Amino acid sequence: MSAETIPDVVRLLTDLVSIDTAHPVGNEGKAAALLAEIMGRNGFDVEVEEIEPGRANLVARLEFGSATPTLMLNSHLDVVPAGPGWSMSPFAPVQKEGRLYGRGTADAKASVAAMAVAALCVRDRGEAGQLSGTLVYTAVIDEEAGSTGVRRLLEKHHAHGAIVGEPTGGRLFTAHQGSVCPVVEVTGRAAHAGAPDQGANAIVHAAALIELIGDYAGVLSGRDHSLVGAPTVTPVLVEGGEASNSVPERCRLTFDRRLVPGETEKDALMEIEQLLTQFNTDYAPVNAEVVGFAPTTGGPSETPTGHPFVVSCQRGLVDAGLAVEVGGLGVSCDMSHFRAAGIPCVVTGPGAVEAMHIVDEYVDLEEVRRSVRTYDALVRELLRPGSSWWR
Repeated sequence: MSAETIPDVVRLLTDLVSIDTAHPVGNEGKAAALLAEIMGRNGFDVEVEEIEPGRANLVARLEFGSATPTLMLNSHLDVVPAGPGWSMSPFAPVQKEGRLYGRGTADAKASVAAMAVAALCVRDRGEAGQLSGTLVYTAVIDEEAGSTGVRRLLEKHHAHGAIVGEPTGGRLFTAHQGSVCPVVEVTGRAAHAGAPDQGANAIVHAAALIELIGDYAGVLSGRDHSLVGAPTVTPVLVEGGEASNSVPERCRLTFDRRLVPGETEKDALMEIEQLLTQFNTDYAPVNAEVVGFAPTTGGPSETPTGHPFVVSCQRGLVDAGLAVEVGGLGVSCDMSHFRAAGIPCVVTGPGAVEAMHIVDEYVDLEEVRRSVRTYDALVRELLRPGSSWWR
């Protein structure tokens, strides 16, 4: 394959960020089409699957003499909404002082671009017999909300191992947090605002519940996980009241409960239910109950550091002169769905967690270029003829 056919990773990243793939519209189909054209003209067997109107997963497959093992590179095309306050247009990326600014630069289009370029770089080695197995490059929709894309992907495609691209500062992460987001409705008693003593103010009592949840957050801070830190609980949405002249009867609170490996959604929700029981006893007749859940990426997950897949990943990084120390991601990602399917998985990619979802999101361009080397090194080791991590 001619080097001229491999796109410059910064140029590809810039093109991807220029496509607005923010929720709720998504529009990932345009980004998938751009990548499909590049991968297809370079010999990959390409499938673009529309999951929802205008929203599509990309799967690009290339076999190197053998169907097994199958290694999947995966990241996501969707981004969170840009919101106000940007110093530039969020979908007109700008280079400045070694960084690229724009929505999705770090989370996670830098990973999408670097994985694509790395996949193209290893093709020649595969044709020369230096690789054995199947490389599958995938870019999916909806990671920022309900992970519809990866769920659909794993219904149709299997892998022996997977590398998920998320901002890790280029480090190798083997664990990540998960989340569950219960929606709690506080029900009081309506009254005229001129006679507030006749009612039970749901908003005031919701504030009391938030204080109780704050005490619970303090308890959680003592449950530290060696790779991803402690679990947390945070109020993230408040909706309440019926009219400007009425004591509110209802108020809804959405809580983000972050889970660490070893915790389950069931256990976390049981603890919250216990808090609500205490609240309902203390503030009767006001009542608080879980009435629903906001969508999340999923639960926590971990690939043991001694797993042959992780050990092989580290060996590949050593051979390339790259850092091998493992860590954990303090946010959730699609790794949880690979692990739930029994697929060993690691997370690595350019970008800082601190740059995710912020105004003037950015990624360091030298880190992006280095990530191409990282993904290339991982693929070369994991698809090395005779490798046994997958058996």
